[in-house]
Amino acid sequence: MLELDLQIASETSAPDEARFRLWCEMGLRQRSADSELTIRLVDENEGRELNHTWRHKNYATNVLSFPADVPDDMLDIPLLGDLVICVPVVNREAAEQGKSVDAHWAHMVIHGCL
Repeated sequence: MLELDLQIASETSAPDEARFRLWCEMGLRQRSADSELTIRLVDENEGRELNHTWRHKNYATNVLSFPADVPDDMLDIPLLGDLVICVPVVNREAAEQGKSVDAHWAHMVIHGCL
């Protein structure tokens, strides 16, 4: 079972928690064990700050992944890590690429879980 912590720090429209859970479960279906994952949805300012801090790039990117660095045997449920997704960037990319917003979100979340 997936324990999902969805943190919404963006005022821009994003998919609901049920979709995030579905996409994460699809991306993690090869894992047989329970897992914990945090997804934080951010606006461009926070996305830019995090990308600058961790990647030294001064722009907001679509997804940043932060894998957990804790041995699984030290936790009750293996902590996979955190995904930070910049909502305006993902929505804009979907439009620029001629994709449905849901399809692009699914791609970003599943890829981030891998």
